[in-house]
Order: sequence, then C-alpha cells, then structure tokens
Amino acid sequence: MSKTTGECPAAGCGKDFVQSWLGKIGITRSLLVSLALVPFAWDGVLWFRDAVATIWDSVTTWGG
Repeated sequence: MSKTTGECPAAGCGKDFVQSWLGKIGITRSLLVSLALVPFAWDGVLWFRDAVATIWDSVTTWGG
C-alpha cells in the first residue's frame, strides 16, 4: 500500500513535471477533459438541429 506524504490526502495525487508546468499557465486536468469533450458536444448540437428540422418538415408537409 502506498503511503501519503505532505498535504497529499491520497496516494498518487502528487504532480509530475507536466502537471506542474501546465499548472503554471493555468491549464488543469479538468480543462483538458472539457476541451476533449467539445467535439462530441458539437455533434450532439448538430444532431438535435437535424432532428428538429426533420420533425418540422414531416409535420408541415403531412397535410399537404
């Protein structure tokens, strides 16, 4: 079992070189995760737009 050191409340929560360097310029792990999810969120926006357009077209041409 790993032992904790200093102010670290759990094993493995220390920062490595990359985390320290990115932290100095304000980039955190949660920011990187959020940026990685943006393309998937945009695909969802486009899918919703297309779904609404399809439903609208179906409803407006139904009686015609």
